Amino acid sequence: MRLFDILSVLYEPVNQLDNHEHLLSYIQPKLNEDGTCPIFKEAGDRYDLRQYADSPEQLENLLDLVTRLNRLVRWIHKKTDVMWFGIYLSHGDKLVKYVYNGEMSKAEFPIAPEYLDKSINTRVIMEKQHYYIPNVDEHDGPYYRCDAKVKSELCCPIFDPDGDVIGIFDCEDHRVNFFDEKIDFIRTKVKKAIEIFLEDHPYITHLGYKHFNPDAYNPPA
Repeated sequence: MRLFDILSVLYEPVNQLDNHEHLLSYIQPKLNEDGTCPIFKEAGDRYDLRQYADSPEQLENLLDLVTRLNRLVRWIHKKTDVMWFGIYLSHGDKLVKYVYNGEMSKAEFPIAPEYLDKSINTRVIMEKQHYYIPNVDEHDGPYYRCDAKVKSELCCPIFDPDGDVIGIFDCEDHRVNFFDEKIDFIRTKVKKAIEIFLEDHPYITHLGYKHFNPDAYNPPA
């Protein structure tokens, strides 16, 4: 699969006659008392991404962003058969899930050293490197388990043009070693396409990366 093919999914014009506003919010499961996601999920509150748009123009930009990213995650599901794929952007000291394909999941993850041993998502954004767990049942290390069916996971950082981490994307599957044959495609071409797309998207350029906190990405010595 060529990088061009992935970019064409993102840059194909959006049909303005289609209603994509449902993508601006989604249901997350009821969380445990400590804020973690339960293994057995029950529908909870609706998480609204509109809180991250500060003007009518930026709301339009946000809608365009999630429409195109949603198109991408569904295309990746079709091409790879991966069970779950989500894209997160950072806002200060938290990661926010913008789009996903698969079962409902937690909307926010904290970016803080105390979560390094609890969450792969947090570890990836703070250490600025991808993590691949081919078999979660045999994994000896930090792992945030929110679905008993998940058997393998690949999580990758998303960089801005200056080399700062501005988000992550996470993919999970119910099959052991699922990403063995797909890891290079996902962590190189898919990752590069997302970074190219975000670099010049008006929603991101309007923010100017000011909502990203570079100090949060330095793990303790």
